[in-house]
Amino acid sequence: MRGHDDFDQALAHWLDAESVTPAPSDSLERVVAATRHRTPRPAWLAGLGSHWVGGGVVAGPSPRGRSLSGSGLRWSTAMLLLLLIAALLGGAIAIGAGLLRSSPRPIGGISHLAYGLDGDIYLADADGQNSVRIADGGDGQCSGFGGEGPMWSPDGRYLAYRSAWNDTCSGSVHLSDANGQPVASFPGAGWLISWSPDSTRVATWLDLFHTVGIYGVDGTRQALLTASRGCAGSGDHDPLWSPDGQSVVAAGCEMPIDGRPPRVVLGRRDPHVAADSPDGTRVAYVTSSDDGRSRRTSLVVADVDGTELQVLTSQTDYQDPAAEIVYFSNIIWSPSGDRVAFTRSTDTIAGSPVAAELRVLDVSSGAQTTIATDKSISALSFSPDGDRILFTTRDGNEVEGLWAVDADGSDKRALVPGSGWGDWQPLAPGS
Repeated sequence: MRGHDDFDQALAHWLDAESVTPAPSDSLERVVAATRHRTPRPAWLAGLGSHWVGGGVVAGPSPRGRSLSGSGLRWSTAMLLLLLIAALLGGAIAIGAGLLRSSPRPIGGISHLAYGLDGDIYLADADGQNSVRIADGGDGQCSGFGGEGPMWSPDGRYLAYRSAWNDTCSGSVHLSDANGQPVASFPGAGWLISWSPDSTRVATWLDLFHTVGIYGVDGTRQALLTASRGCAGSGDHDPLWSPDGQSVVAAGCEMPIDGRPPRVVLGRRDPHVAADSPDGTRVAYVTSSDDGRSRRTSLVVADVDGTELQVLTSQTDYQDPAAEIVYFSNIIWSPSGDRVAFTRSTDTIAGSPVAAELRVLDVSSGAQTTIATDKSISALSFSPDGDRILFTTRDGNEVEGLWAVDADGSDKRALVPGSGWGDWQPLAPGS
């Protein structure tokens, strides 16, 4: 290292001297003499410098210092040019290496994918790459994590998932930050993760279909709500938040957070067959009727005042063994509210295997596009820009998979084979 220091000091003195006109005629010789004991550079580097700079030295002193033959460049200028070129090359290499190491551009304003696989919870890039396990479900009777629907809070700062619950396991809800670090946990059973619109609270069943707990992101219980006897549930549904975040709807009742008495509500609150538009002005829902001779199933997109905008209807004749029985489910809205994605699945009177399609409906025109097919398909979410859709499949061998596809049906990609549940992280406005 001493030789390098001597060389650096000598070079610095030499450049200072060269900046003064006229320069001493023996400056180059003094530099060479000062560096004779330094360890030689590697051959490739010495060759580069020597062949260009040293090969054309004009013998003898010059009033303006030594120069390169035929070019008129002073030695100091040539050295500075070499240093500048080396710096530029090094910077370009470093930048290129950084670009190669950087993660892919987020998909439509998404930075991470959270998903469940074999009872564990993972975080990955939006395309499923570079996954990291953030929760180990273990292999005990009450172990394993899972859920349905959204995991991320609406602002993308937190994610939630459930531990196993059944007749012997009480179950709990777990919250993590965007990096997967645990934030809080509290009791809770159910299926969907019910985040409040402002991302500050979670609603969950404590006593299934009877008592709802409202918890903050710090794990503190903020309210305990009880469904009255007159509130009959229509299925295995979780509490759903009202758009203003002031109440939850569960087991057929709307229960205000401030403790006012609950009231019975009717209508389209099954999260599997109904969805409000992002701005709350429209609703997409499924209706069905059966008179014993035929079945009529409809997917309806309507204004909140009941005005129907689009109606997709299928009629099944029970007298025809080959007739299809059509089901609509898993409805999601695009962020701008101009499209609805849904599952159209079919069976037959004779019991033929079920088939399913993931379709996109343009609300204004009524045009439908089939973008994916399999034995079973569930749409999960649109990307924030509305260009891609996250969905799960189950094929004829009951193998699950997490996929993404453009909203026009192009660029279908498998993200996580074996996973049947996931959610893209939305980014907060202005991110």
